[in-house]
Amino acid sequence: MSNIKIDYNQWRDRLSEFTTNDMRIGTDVMLVKEGFNNLKDKPFRNDSTTCIIYIKGWVRFRLNMREYRAEAPCMIILPYDAIVETLEISDDILTRIVVMSREFTDNLFSTQANTLHLHKDIMTTPVMDLSGAEDGLIRYYTMLKDLITRSPSPYRLEAVKHLTLALFYSYTSIRHTHPTEGRRERKDEIHEQFIELVSQHYKSERELTFYAEQMYLTPKYLAKCVKEASGRSATEWIEQYIVTEGKALLYSTNQTIQQIADALGFQSQSLFGKYFKRVTGLSPRDYRNSIATRE
Repeated sequence: MSNIKIDYNQWRDRLSEFTTNDMRIGTDVMLVKEGFNNLKDKPFRNDSTTCIIYIKGWVRFRLNMREYRAEAPCMIILPYDAIVETLEISDDILTRIVVMSREFTDNLFSTQANTLHLHKDIMTTPVMDLSGAEDGLIRYYTMLKDLITRSPSPYRLEAVKHLTLALFYSYTSIRHTHPTEGRRERKDEIHEQFIELVSQHYKSERELTFYAEQMYLTPKYLAKCVKEASGRSATEWIEQYIVTEGKALLYSTNQTIQQIADALGFQSQSLFGKYFKRVTGLSPRDYRNSIATRE
């Protein structure tokens, strides 16, 4: 079956096309039909927590501008408000997809006082190799499907919450039993710290000097470490964060270009347009129109 791609702005309206009433509990938890590919081939902002179980195949994608490659058997968790972009996907892909609303996920982690570290693990480690643990994952999906397809009861959603929490605890326990990586080089540590800072401040800070000051490094040394560790310049990383966010907002929202410019910290729509075109070769309007034309 060929993969189906649903426009981000239309997925709620077209819910019945990729899930049926007996495969969901309202819009809190939904099991997606086989053959649906939830990952888009252009940056978009995810408005749900999406759990993708890979039974066959592999995918290469970016999550919040960081690149990952996942190969079955594995599980990917895409948190809400993340920017997701598919780079490459195999032809033999076979998945099971569970979509959880933001409200469901927030409530899931607020019901237990000791879930803070669990939530951090889930949201910062999106890909989990499940070699040797495939049976448990399929059992989870089977039990979840059984709960959701039952006749409505006052405890059905609560049961789904506890089952999902159990899955997430299992997810993190597998992660922590994997051997830890060896000591990283200093340049890799600096690059990782730089990327973390950029992810926090790119909407307001676009100059390398700011990040160097935060890290108590000279701009020259910071630029050298980032280039050696990643093969890309520090400026390119900052530009990628800004432009990818811009692309995601142009594609997956109906915000005006002025509103997007404001959201990204530009003093005017004109400055945002010049910046966007310098990096991408297209104006924001032309980029949005090109998407509409292709789709």
